[in-house]
Amino acid sequence: MGPGRCLLTALLLLALASLPEASQYCGRLEYWNPDNKCCSSCLQRFGPPPCPELPGLGSQPLSRLLDELEVLEELIVLLDPEPGPGGGMAHGTTRHLAARYGLPAAWSTFAYSLRPSRSPLRALIEMVVAREPSASLGQLGTHLAQLGRADALRVLSKLGSGVCWA
Repeated sequence: MGPGRCLLTALLLLALASLPEASQYCGRLEYWNPDNKCCSSCLQRFGPPPCPELPGLGSQPLSRLLDELEVLEELIVLLDPEPGPGGGMAHGTTRHLAARYGLPAAWSTFAYSLRPSRSPLRALIEMVVAREPSASLGQLGTHLAQLGRADALRVLSKLGSGVCWA
């Protein structure tokens, strides 16, 4: 092995050593979420990180969120982003949340077409509450955890203590 090849090998080893910790399932191009220490492949394969019971909020109805305007507005800011440059969307938006609740992509497209006069997140919550009155804040918290949205879970935790947002 020549000196050039040894240098290249050393640089590659240094580059690999500086990567954040990742499981064997994490791809190089996947978003690494430092809050719950996993990537989207890990979330899909294993589900969200272990979470204790959601005392207080877990069994409360999702419709409560419609009455808590300050918390709802903060969630709208986080989950209803404007499209990025070139029309790209961020990960873990209301579109992704709607898919978790089983709503078709056409519904999400329609909900986003109503902006700025109507929030897609508010429309989603109203739709879920109408379809499934037993929907709970705990289910919403679980979906947010699966999407890796610890920031939204922190906002949701303002409604009470005990929400897991590892």
